[in-house]
Amino acid sequence: MKLVFVCPQNHKTFETDHFNIIQDNGIKITETGQRVWDAKVQLASACPFCGKIHEYQVSELPCPWS
Repeated sequence: MKLVFVCPQNHKTFETDHFNIIQDNGIKITETGQRVWDAKVQLASACPFCGKIHEYQVSELPCPWS
C-alpha cells in the first residue's frame, strides 16, 4: 500500500510504499465520532526531495483517495 507524504523541508508531495509503522496505538474515536488510526510511520528509504528519513503521525498524512 502506498501512502502520500509531504517533505517537511521542500513541501513537495510524493507517494511511496517504503515506510515502516514505528508506533501503533490502534484506532481512536475523536470527539466528533470519527475513527482515526493513531500511529506513527517512518520512511524506510530517503525522501526523494531532501534525502532525509522523515517520521509522520498518520493523522498528518494527506488522504491518498482525495
